[in-house]
Amino acid sequence: MEYEIEIHTPQREAEFMAVWRFNYEVFASELRMRPRTEEPWLVDPFHYKNLYRVARHRITGRIVGLIAAHWQPPYSVAGHFGPEVAAPPAEGRLAEIRLFAVAPDYRKTTVAARLGIALLLDLEARQVTELVISGISVQKRFYERLGFRTTGTPVAAGDTRLYPMRAELRTVLGRCRELLCFKIV
Repeated sequence: MEYEIEIHTPQREAEFMAVWRFNYEVFASELRMRPRTEEPWLVDPFHYKNLYRVARHRITGRIVGLIAAHWQPPYSVAGHFGPEVAAPPAEGRLAEIRLFAVAPDYRKTTVAARLGIALLLDLEARQVTELVISGISVQKRFYERLGFRTTGTPVAAGDTRLYPMRAELRTVLGRCRELLCFKIV
């Protein structure tokens, strides 16, 4: 099953439509963080500056995972938690990881680690040193296993809670590699 999944950078409009449908499935339908609409897609407000990676089934083309990041202020975490959460590091560069999601039938596989590694290596090449996220409550322990720490008070987002979390990129990259090796995602 996992060998049929490729990590891919979407580029064509049709690929982005599939990304936005997957985004809607997870964040509007499953987690109910966003309102449901007649159009079953959800375009991220930071789309114009996001760097995307998707996990796609080689045969069917189905998207089974998504992760995005950007390193240009403003950051969505500042809107949720205040500007201090998105303060740049003393040395290095900050990136915000967004839209990290894996389809339910692929959550106990290496897809999350593979997505993370693909994106983190690209961020590392861009001299990013620290990461910030709005960690959803149901995945808080997973983010902590990756090296993220809570940096403030959680807030409500629809039916879930978001935690401001921050980590060093090299720590998260190392832990993603460990998860990939031991298949305990």
